[in-house]
Amino acid sequence: MKILSLSFCNKVSAWTLNELFFNKLTLLVGASGVGKTQILKSLVALKEVAEGGSLNGISWKIKFETENRHLYLWEGEFEANKDMFNDNDESKYIIQSEKLFLNHEQIIDRIPGKIIFNGHKTVKLSNTESIIHLLKEEDEIKPAFENILKIHFSNQLGFAQDKGTVIDDVDDVLFEKYNSLKKIQESEFRTSSKLFLLSKVEDKYFNKIRNRFIEIFPTVEDLGFTVKVENDIFGETTKSVFFRIKEKNVDKWIEFPNISWGMVRTLKHLSEIYLCAEGTVFLIDEFENSLGINCINEIMSDILNSGRQLQFIITSHHPYIINSIKYTDWKLVTRNANMINTHNVEKFNIGKSKHDAFMQLIQLEEYQTGTEQV
Repeated sequence: MKILSLSFCNKVSAWTLNELFFNKLTLLVGASGVGKTQILKSLVALKEVAEGGSLNGISWKIKFETENRHLYLWEGEFEANKDMFNDNDESKYIIQSEKLFLNHEQIIDRIPGKIIFNGHKTVKLSNTESIIHLLKEEDEIKPAFENILKIHFSNQLGFAQDKGTVIDDVDDVLFEKYNSLKKIQESEFRTSSKLFLLSKVEDKYFNKIRNRFIEIFPTVEDLGFTVKVENDIFGETTKSVFFRIKEKNVDKWIEFPNISWGMVRTLKHLSEIYLCAEGTVFLIDEFENSLGINCINEIMSDILNSGRQLQFIITSHHPYIINSIKYTDWKLVTRNANMINTHNVEKFNIGKSKHDAFMQLIQLEEYQTGTEQV
């Protein structure tokens, strides 16, 4: 999947993102508080809508291309309930309108009380769930559903979110089912579980990640996993997988969670790049957090040199990250009251001189203040 453009509005929190165009790698730059994280969250929200979620007061328009080069345009709008005190996770909001286009031909037109699919009115369907979710098994809609689910927010918790993650039947049956890199990539396991499976069935590819990790951290001589068998309060046996490292001149293995945070995040980023499904869209907020300069350099190199069909949408304030990405892939984010806008930096003459592009960027008043200059 490749996201081409996005417009988004949240009527409850009163902010609007004007149309933003994406590249294969898009770096969102700008002052703190202008809305860079909100842009990433809006994409996560659309994934939630595709999964059947009902979100208060949002409207959207997203254009994306599948791996098979099918072009989709999906737009819609939920009703708004501005009474925040009566809003909760179980609330359901009516979809007021929804449209879906495939290769410029409209296949869905939805208004209150009526859904037209390929020129025919459908049976009555839930008015709080998106058509992409309700008709996800239809041939023309299934690719849209499957591709929207490839939006992946790479959070800063690293493998910490996987602590206690249980893989049932850690035995030959599991390894036979996921016996290739492709099957592991397309599985729904968390990243640490995918890496564990890879270590059991594909030494060649596991060693690529292992050796890359050791290149970044030369004090480490090995990387592996341990499976802990425990009994819960009901007497049921569970098997949890934890990764561990062996450092040079240290007798004992160091097990998670006693491994440094930077190492944890680095291993997760490396594993995600190798083990995500083809067509994944990575959303990475403040990429530099918890990472040393050695980690930032190496992971950015892997991202920039990835030959896979992946898309990266990143936010950062770090000069190395910003300078390592072509200025033509930067989007300067500014805010005018509740309106978020994005700009190609060439309009500010960045890149047209021999001066360092990052230094040119940070001298812009639009970058320093986050507001547009008239």
